[in-house]
Amino acid sequence: MFYTVLTPKEAPIKAVVCHCHGYLDTPTYTKRKELSQMVRRGVAVVMVDYEGHGRSDGTIGLILDFKRLVNDVHSFFLEKTQQLFPGKKVFLMGESMGGAVAYLMIKEHPDVYAGVDFLAPMCKIAQGMMPAKWVIDLGRKITGPTGTTTSLGFLPIAPSRGNLKMYTFKLAHKRAMHARVPSQYGRKPRFATARELLDTTKSISESLSEFDAPFLIQHGKADRVTDPKLSEMLYAECKSKDKTIRLYDGMCHALTAGEPKENVDIVFNDSIEWILERATDDKKKE
Repeated sequence: MFYTVLTPKEAPIKAVVCHCHGYLDTPTYTKRKELSQMVRRGVAVVMVDYEGHGRSDGTIGLILDFKRLVNDVHSFFLEKTQQLFPGKKVFLMGESMGGAVAYLMIKEHPDVYAGVDFLAPMCKIAQGMMPAKWVIDLGRKITGPTGTTTSLGFLPIAPSRGNLKMYTFKLAHKRAMHARVPSQYGRKPRFATARELLDTTKSISESLSEFDAPFLIQHGKADRVTDPKLSEMLYAECKSKDKTIRLYDGMCHALTAGEPKENVDIVFNDSIEWILERATDDKKKE
């Protein structure tokens, strides 16, 4: 598993953020530059490419077991933060599918992580991006149960609606830059991966009332990949006393990568302020 650790060059480390990237994304390309905003303000960042993503091992674009992916990432974060940043508060930051990873991780290990920043989280796939029900049912028969798959389950032919890249990045030049990532996977989802994403979002959407961890949600109102209304549902239904939501007019899905600089700065400032406030104050906010 390929990983990156970013630390302040001179400033003291005030907190640590473990970054969970989105579907087919990688923290080894533009993410280093984007997240340097956090590092300059004293927040160390730990990132890892999931199995089958970026420069890590595994069949590109393949997720056979989402729970195993979450367990792998948590084990890595726990080892690295204890080794490199003992005594520092550790926060999660989950973008898109990484929001689902972070959600499951902090729900299972609330004693390890001090809070989570959700960026356009994938707590449920937007209805406009879903294939027809008969296609979903057929896909389940083709792929088999979680953790395994047939040879057909590897095929990148799971149908999805809409142009994912067009909906994700507001600016054309940033969309073009992302398309040139060497590890870019420009095909449709593999059937087995689609199964895991659907099952995971269903499980999350049914457990929102059980979620009890400090969190910040950041979501663009113009997002057509993950629905901001579903983030409002997460905010409303969870029982956490320390919860904040920021909805941004006109912003799309890639809040830290696809927006104009002034929008990216707003998003990062809100995120950093939220983290630093909790890194130095143990009292839960009402």
